[in-house]
Amino acid sequence: MKLIVTRPEHDVTTRYLSSWAGEIIDFAKKKGVIVYDLFKDKAIRTEFEGRINKLKPDVIFLNGHGGDDCVTGHDNGVLVSAQENSELLSDSITYALSCNSGKELGPKAVENGTIAYIGYSDEFIFMCDSNYIRRPADDPRAKPFMEVSNQIIVSLLKGNSAKDSSDRSKSKFADLSSRLLSSDADPDALQSAQFLWWNMRNQVCLGDMNAKLT
Repeated sequence: MKLIVTRPEHDVTTRYLSSWAGEIIDFAKKKGVIVYDLFKDKAIRTEFEGRINKLKPDVIFLNGHGGDDCVTGHDNGVLVSAQENSELLSDSITYALSCNSGKELGPKAVENGTIAYIGYSDEFIFMCDSNYIRRPADDPRAKPFMEVSNQIIVSLLKGNSAKDSSDRSKSKFADLSSRLLSSDADPDALQSAQFLWWNMRNQVCLGDMNAKLT
């Protein structure tokens, strides 16, 4: 099995996504998955297109900023867009941890042969603590958001279907949101709960719901 991960790291948001995606890379390698990590300035369109065309990955994990019709990489350069190269994602299960791309890019990618596309139809929101900017993986504010979003890839790599993987993530978003709403100890609990619920509501799973990695 082959996995391509994009990990731009040029601002605070992408630094967090990249750091937490590193845990997925470690998990995948322990399961014997061949991982190709497009890290920092390797997360550019030419590298992305070249790797996909050569390797034909089973699963693609996109981390970065996004729009309705695209996901970006290093310095916000477009990696894949609905208008230009969505066919790159064909014959794969793709998870895009980025804002909005489930709105137009996801449906277009499925139309052009992507087996299943999991993403967000609006913004993906997470909280962070400025004291952990240089240590994103240790940030307790970001942890629930990142662990739940990572659940999708973990679940896929364990052999669960696209729908089951998405549903498990949504269930965890809802559970954590409920727990935070009942917490009096954390002054930011209400806002965290609202953002977790928002992410759950806007997570979409498109294409073959029963698709699994083999």
